[in-house]
Amino acid sequence: VVARASRSRLQQSPRMAMLSFTSLVQLLVLGSLSIPVECKLTVHVVPHTHDDVGWLKTVDEYYTGQNNSIQHAYVKMILDTVIEALEKNPERTFTYVEQAFFQRWWRQQSPALQNLTRSLVKSGQLSFTNGGWCMHDEAAPFYLDMVDQTTLGHRFLMTEFGVAPKTGWQLDPFGHSATQAALLSSEVGFSGLFFGRIDYQDLAQRVKNQEAEFIWRASPSLGPGAQVFSGLTGEYGGNYGPPSGFDWNVGSNDEPVQDDMDLKDYNVKSRVDDFVRAAIWQGDRTRGEHIMFTMGSDFQYENAREWFENLDRIIKYVNEDGRVQAMYSNPELYLDAKAKEQQVAWPLKTDDFFPYADGAHQFWTGYFTSRPAFKRYVRDSSAFLQMVKQVEMLGEGAASVGDHGLTLLEEAMGVAQHHDAVSGTAKQHVTFDYAARIAEGRNSALQGAAMSLVQLSGPQAGERPTFSYCVLRNISVCGQTQAVGEVGDGVKEIQFLVWNGLAQARSEIIELPTGLGEVRVLDDNSEEIESQLVPSLSSVTNYGQPAGGSPQAVLFTADVPALGFKAFRLSGTGSPAPPPKPDHPEAGAATLENEFLALEFCSGALCKLTDKQSGVSVRAEQSWFWYEGSTGNSESKQRSGAYIFRPNKTEASVVFSGQPSLEVVRGPLADEVHQTFGTWVSQRIRLAKGAKHAEITFTVGPIPVGDAKGKEVVSRISTDIQNGGECLADSNGREMLLRKRDFRPTWNLTQTEPVAGNYYPVTSALAIRDARVQLTVLTDATQAGSGCIRDGEIELMVHRALLEDDGRGVGEPLNETQYVTPYIGSGSRGQHYGPGLVIRGKHLLTLTAPALAAKVWRPAADQLYMPLSPFFAEFEAKFEHPSFTALVQSLPVNIQVITLEQWDAQRVLLRLAHQFGVGEDEALSQPATVDLGGLFAKRQVLDVDERGLAGTISRAEVLRRRVPWNVEGEAAALQADVAPLSAGNLTVTLGPLQIRTFLLKLSPAAEDAVSVFI
Repeated sequence: VVARASRSRLQQSPRMAMLSFTSLVQLLVLGSLSIPVECKLTVHVVPHTHDDVGWLKTVDEYYTGQNNSIQHAYVKMILDTVIEALEKNPERTFTYVEQAFFQRWWRQQSPALQNLTRSLVKSGQLSFTNGGWCMHDEAAPFYLDMVDQTTLGHRFLMTEFGVAPKTGWQLDPFGHSATQAALLSSEVGFSGLFFGRIDYQDLAQRVKNQEAEFIWRASPSLGPGAQVFSGLTGEYGGNYGPPSGFDWNVGSNDEPVQDDMDLKDYNVKSRVDDFVRAAIWQGDRTRGEHIMFTMGSDFQYENAREWFENLDRIIKYVNEDGRVQAMYSNPELYLDAKAKEQQVAWPLKTDDFFPYADGAHQFWTGYFTSRPAFKRYVRDSSAFLQMVKQVEMLGEGAASVGDHGLTLLEEAMGVAQHHDAVSGTAKQHVTFDYAARIAEGRNSALQGAAMSLVQLSGPQAGERPTFSYCVLRNISVCGQTQAVGEVGDGVKEIQFLVWNGLAQARSEIIELPTGLGEVRVLDDNSEEIESQLVPSLSSVTNYGQPAGGSPQAVLFTADVPALGFKAFRLSGTGSPAPPPKPDHPEAGAATLENEFLALEFCSGALCKLTDKQSGVSVRAEQSWFWYEGSTGNSESKQRSGAYIFRPNKTEASVVFSGQPSLEVVRGPLADEVHQTFGTWVSQRIRLAKGAKHAEITFTVGPIPVGDAKGKEVVSRISTDIQNGGECLADSNGREMLLRKRDFRPTWNLTQTEPVAGNYYPVTSALAIRDARVQLTVLTDATQAGSGCIRDGEIELMVHRALLEDDGRGVGEPLNETQYVTPYIGSGSRGQHYGPGLVIRGKHLLTLTAPALAAKVWRPAADQLYMPLSPFFAEFEAKFEHPSFTALVQSLPVNIQVITLEQWDAQRVLLRLAHQFGVGEDEALSQPATVDLGGLFAKRQVLDVDERGLAGTISRAEVLRRRVPWNVEGEAAALQADVAPLSAGNLTVTLGPLQIRTFLLKLSPAAEDAVSVFI
């Protein structure tokens, strides 16, 4: 095997040389072909551990080594013994990733050990790759959450060590996104990106064609400047561990290197031969003369001494042998070595790595939806986090630096982006822990936000005025507004501020739960605002119990300035209010219509959509279906589970075979249709006056599994759109990617699952189109979906309940129930019981001419992510400042302020984002310009420092790190990139989907700065 591999490498080497006499002797003595000195293969030995921040155990249990009945893992001991081992030998190296663990360990160390650790980092023995709070998932997270958790980790590393990672290390996520390559790699300042898992067919092709390392140019909008060198890990076997036979972790049976010749089991020669054989095999599957051995895996190096003593020996004797060279290394050193091989031409990749399958019938597309309630909670909390950061920066300013509550929420959200957290692939008790951390963080962060709102609104109240926030408005629960709407006890009133976290002024409907009494909505001048009473959606908990919500709600249109607030009052008379009276049309026929859209219903279900601007109508039959999760069959034993989606047949069953019930509610602000599909699916479709989208709010569950059938529930819209097997799906809320039925751009796909194999992650948007029209569906949380399975159909999986584990490690079925038995002790451990999960979510529908589609759905997606949010005053005094905006004027619709937060006592972190992709809109996809000097109301920009995406290094440093890789068939030069902002220049231009990051020094707010009235 070695001889064959070596000959192959010699044939392909540009530096082929004749074998020397010494090489011939080595051939005879060692029994294998030597590699000539001129092209000797160098093996970069990279010791590492992959530490999940929660999966089978909670993040705390992993760190402290508790609950080992589930999994033996003790992260603190890993870090303790690694530092000890590095100190003993200055040649040793170690690479670490997850800052959620490292910062815990760091806080517990003595000053002496902290100084030792700093010296190890400075010498390069201890290095950090990726450097985020976790190794985030790449399918489920929203892009801004990926940015935030990366920033959180990088700030810690810069503060404590003065370093910023230069490589990405996404070893374990189950597929890899275009956003990860272009935004979270190149724009952060990573020169390389390494990962383990890709589709088994893609892997075989790459190994065969020497394409295990390549240039990934994933974003048409950001262009070649955002490309990144990418490589597979784990000897190109779809993993990230050491070569077979070289795992020296505690409990492994792999043979150690025994170099004591006085003992009978001396094995240096055989171990060296094994190492050389593995190296040449791997080297023959890529290009150039450097390869990387990832020496470690999940929670390894708990006894670092055992690992390092074997590594010391194997490196020593391999180098003495001379056929290959071995060295302690890290991903950064490895990448530097690859960059110096300028004669090597690398293959190019321009698509992404979804969906991922690790074998026939084994598509990891179920986790795009798994644990949908938690996914939605994470997305909602993401917007809440951005609001808190905005409010604190604008209110308390520098005084908010170090806010413990905000830090708790940032860290909880950082952990939640982990590839077993928001992905929905952790055990249920771990998911409960993730959610509890976010809830604690939200409650703590609200305190700082409330103080800042007091600063901004200036109420003349008594001691410690504050604000509250209703977290359960989606289930019609808000004690503050329900109390106002109670019957009796006379007039009651509550004041509230509506916060707008977007950079454009907005006029949108807000819904507040009320009691049965009459209510009015007033502006800050006590003028009544038109309102409308509507029936509330069912008020139930996540497990179907009554939640105590209001039977009805009040709608009103809030006009709110950009990046600011407007004050309103809700007043109750105490008199009973006439309840809304729904119509029950005969035969279930109805029409909802406004200036832009018309929705027709036939036999109780949506059946037709019309874009009134173009006059185009399409058949649009929407209903609910479920796929039965496979438990294995004659083709494959693969089951559907937390990771895997595998229906037992391509056809789905209808949730309800009868005619859905239909009620119509009409009013001055919005018309609504309320539908029920049997006993466990219902939805409301609302069309507001002036809206260019229809809003579907669905309630699904508990999914009945008493028939012993696992069910995967989808909303499907069947149309007459001739999309030809193509659809568009977003990448983490950024670039829209073209998907084609049974097709992969980089290899000839052998399709084994016609449904699951055409499912993709839909973080925000899914669309189908033809020459006439485009139908786009926006989601409020990541879901599995497709518009490519059958022409004219678009479907999104919103909920799953499965009865068997899919064999990918989590060790339990994805059947979310209210209770789970303990995982320790005697009896049934980790058993799920009690009521099943009920979920509620939103889809927005837009129908437009294709050329106008992005102009409608892109702003709607921003609004869905960042809804107008009311904060309720816990005092009676009037606001001195009932209206506020942070901006001089609204920004153009294609530019968004995606981050505004206090960075330190002197500086503010600002991120501006272009929100349209290249070619999406004739005008709005063009570069856009913002004058930073004229951005903020009543505050001057004193200094601007453009930074990389994570904020810790300059934009100039990001550009310096970019390597002009030699790409097959292309010139090596990179496309010119946007230069960093020059000193004194405050005019910023953003290209399509570009994000630019700045640290600003602002003048103190003028005394009347909070009185920017609209």
